[in-house]
Amino acid sequence: MPAPSFPGPMPAPLAKALAEARAQFTERLVPQIVEVERLQAALDDPAQAAEAIGALAFLVHKISGVAATVGFPELGTRAAELDGQLQRLLRMPQPKVPAGLAVMLDPLMDLMEAAAFDD
Repeated sequence: MPAPSFPGPMPAPLAKALAEARAQFTERLVPQIVEVERLQAALDDPAQAAEAIGALAFLVHKISGVAATVGFPELGTRAAELDGQLQRLLRMPQPKVPAGLAVMLDPLMDLMEAAAFDD
């Protein structure tokens, strides 16, 4: 969803609130990166895979809902795409990790790291 447009400059209170939301979002990215890495490793263990998919879907869904709003549209788009794929997996009676899921996480991780460390 594109950011709302204003006929003139963004009102100061809204700009301040958006800047604060962006700062909070980027602060949360570092622990989320660590969590994605942990979940990525858990995907390799059949005993943990279904739970890891669920946790990963929850985390990616949160990112997809906020990233574009706070100025990271590409991260939001990538997270939304992955969220859709993970939600389809979760609707299966016994979700199995598809080949290449870990590879699909790499671009998301790159965007998360760029937002967390380059901002």
